[in-house]
Amino acid sequence: MRADFTLYTPEYISGVMSLRKPQKKSLEILDIIVNSVNLKKGMNLQAVLGAVKALYPTCTDFERDFMSLTFALATGVGKTRLMGAFIAYLYTQHNIKNFFVVAPNTTIYNKLCRDLNDNNSPKYVFRGLSCFVNAPQVITGEDYRSKPLSLFQSEVRIFVFNISKFDKENANMKKVNEYYGDSFFETLAKLPDLVMIMDESHHYHGEKGEQALNELHPLLGLELTATPLMAKKSKGKQIPFKNVVYEYPLSKAIADGYTRTPFAVTRSDVDFYNFGDEQIDKLMLQDGIICHERIRQKLQVYAANNGKPVVKPFVLVVCKDTDHAKWVEEYIKSDAFCNGVYKSKVVVVHSKQGAAESEANTKMLLEVEKADNPVEIVIHVDKLKEGWDVNNLYTIVPLRTAASKILREQMVGRGLRLPYGERTGDKEIDSVMLTAHDKFKDILAEAQKGDSIFKAGNVIKVEEIEPEEVAVPQLAFEWEKEPDEVLTSAYEATGVERSEQADTALQAIQETVKKEVYQAIQTAPTHTVTPTAVKEIAKKAVSAVTENTDLAQTFHENSIPAIIRWTEEHTEKVHRAAEKKFISIPQIRITDAGAEEYVFMDFHIDLSEFSHEPLTNEMLIQNLEDQSDQERVSADAIDFEGYEPKRVILGELRKKPEIDYNKCKSLLFKLITQITDKYEDYYGTNGMQNIVMMYKRDIADRIYKQMMQHFYCDNGLIQEEVVGTRKYNLTSSYTYRSSVPLYGNFTGDVRTVLFTDIKKGVFSEVKFDSAEGELSFARIIERDPDVLNWLRPSPKEFNITYNHGKNYEPDFVVETEDTIYLVEVKAERDLNDPDVIAKKKRGILYCVTVTHWSEANGFKPWKYLFIPANQIFSNSTFMMIAKKFVVKD
Repeated sequence: MRADFTLYTPEYISGVMSLRKPQKKSLEILDIIVNSVNLKKGMNLQAVLGAVKALYPTCTDFERDFMSLTFALATGVGKTRLMGAFIAYLYTQHNIKNFFVVAPNTTIYNKLCRDLNDNNSPKYVFRGLSCFVNAPQVITGEDYRSKPLSLFQSEVRIFVFNISKFDKENANMKKVNEYYGDSFFETLAKLPDLVMIMDESHHYHGEKGEQALNELHPLLGLELTATPLMAKKSKGKQIPFKNVVYEYPLSKAIADGYTRTPFAVTRSDVDFYNFGDEQIDKLMLQDGIICHERIRQKLQVYAANNGKPVVKPFVLVVCKDTDHAKWVEEYIKSDAFCNGVYKSKVVVVHSKQGAAESEANTKMLLEVEKADNPVEIVIHVDKLKEGWDVNNLYTIVPLRTAASKILREQMVGRGLRLPYGERTGDKEIDSVMLTAHDKFKDILAEAQKGDSIFKAGNVIKVEEIEPEEVAVPQLAFEWEKEPDEVLTSAYEATGVERSEQADTALQAIQETVKKEVYQAIQTAPTHTVTPTAVKEIAKKAVSAVTENTDLAQTFHENSIPAIIRWTEEHTEKVHRAAEKKFISIPQIRITDAGAEEYVFMDFHIDLSEFSHEPLTNEMLIQNLEDQSDQERVSADAIDFEGYEPKRVILGELRKKPEIDYNKCKSLLFKLITQITDKYEDYYGTNGMQNIVMMYKRDIADRIYKQMMQHFYCDNGLIQEEVVGTRKYNLTSSYTYRSSVPLYGNFTGDVRTVLFTDIKKGVFSEVKFDSAEGELSFARIIERDPDVLNWLRPSPKEFNITYNHGKNYEPDFVVETEDTIYLVEVKAERDLNDPDVIAKKKRGILYCVTVTHWSEANGFKPWKYLFIPANQIFSNSTFMMIAKKFVVKD
């Protein structure tokens, strides 16, 4: 280890690079292995294999003529980022300076060149690392012949090559080069510290590929793949790698939240075996489009509500051959498919296309994530190659394809990447859909297995997908005059003769004015309607009517100036009414994050997860010549005198970084005692001690797992300051299946209903997450005489964060004559949930902070209400609820 890099431990590198759990684990395993062997060229591979196998029994053979280790990480976890961590670790801790990175094809080769070399790329793997005085020098298959190695100034050199560049006898890099006096290939093979990193390493088990890699004589091989399987040389079967030291399957990545969740889409009570091939294909395509259009709408609403860029989803259709692909393309481009809507939105990619067509279509495919790319359906024949990493594949339609588990994982794996880099918490946004139909039984059977990427509950039935509409709520304006009085004043001001058609035209002008005023407030730099904007809005509103052929004859040309003047006056009134309607929201800035600490809620351990049994007091006698000859004999019981099981478990728990013994020792001893008491009741004191001795780490890990379900992150020393107020409120877009007035009756899930005809709310339409809690509360405050305004805040209305940057979205803001209330309504079962408690603490702090500022600046104070849903009654008044449930700091 170099003296100037002592800081660069696996723990430090993982932190600086923000490695995910499986990446960090891989780096730790590499550290353990490299420090357990004498890493050098010419080392005794059998001895080294024995040492590695003792640590990681899954590694039974290096499979190459050098020490080679496979890290089998699921698609989407971040294998390229892990390469950067491997390189940083081996350089700083073992002074290794030469790395040879192998790519299986051009797509991955280009991706690796970019991610390892372009520090402007968002995927640059060395971002955050300062251990390189100069960035590592990347030498590729294009530029290696033009420079001798001595000209590469960086201390660390990374050679990136496509396998096709050197797996043939006449390869250029094997020819003598004038700079080296030898071939570039031989020059690399003579380097004493060459480490080979093989991306998608399942490609390098062919005879020529294996030989070429062996001839480079690397010091160490690091293999990265999501599918650690190789084709058997006979019978065409696949066999698992023998050199895997760590495996993190797709099922685990999905469970841990590093990818989207796959859903199987099917139809109930349909026997697809009675369908012809074309009938099934058409039905699957139609159902795939239903899913596609649903998620496209959801993505647009999510982006609008959260200030995110819009993700344009697309559908992948997998066909059995090129003729099949041609038929599918013709069907999608016909009027019979969605009335021809997708004629210009489909692209076909397969190996039999002509050069020009293939190049154009491949370009469209590689740019399918771009918002201006029209493609929404990709038709593909062959399995998509690795390296085509897209974040916007949301629907997969496999037509007449093989039903193998591996093929399904490879297909679904293309659609598991997270478009926003992390899960959003929105079930639909965090999903990918596979139309299963005739393969549904296979997938359901597969879902019962522990390693399946599907779960039995993750099923979408097409017939249950109800069409949804999108609503952008309007301001709930309060006018001093009734609508008919407004029309009467309009006729008096304009001199227009009253008629049914004129009523319609003037009402259309009013609606346009309302929309334009609110749009100006939301988007204008000053968030107000200037005198210039008033004139523009009035002109636009009148033009919209006069350009309408049905209303064009309503007004005489000489009445237009008077109508525009009235519309300008009306626009100013609407602007004043809008400003009056809004609830000003103070905006805060965190000036000192203070010290973060984990706070654990008190709880009782779930004992059902603790089912260990004492080890039997037996000895096994094995005949070494005859493996079938075994005998078990009783042994003396182990003497546990002096053994303190509670302290042993506590010692394991104190190793966990989040646990502060001094702050939660009573909880720790309570949980440990509950477990040891259970085992003592079942097996006696000696049996309990036996269990703890043998399973202490597992017991501690299970306790820790439950504790982490009952914690929140407390910024005890956080300091905030108000930096101003937003004098307007942000609107939320909603998807809904049905709409009813706020006090109307509804059926089904309340979360699918849009409630309308709201007068006291800032907006005239809202949605709720619960009927007994939120809806009941809204009905109370809507009719309560003490309530002036109320608001269902948009996700971005408040900039309040908790638990490592999670965004807190309060349920309501309620304004009275002298106070503004921040309101949280929670079901009784959630009142002591750690996440809810964390939100509550931050809500209280927000109200304290903004109240100090408000009182100093002539605004209303803020109070925090934390209301159990079961305490909201139809005869309640808001002030009664406020007095009962206000939370004091």
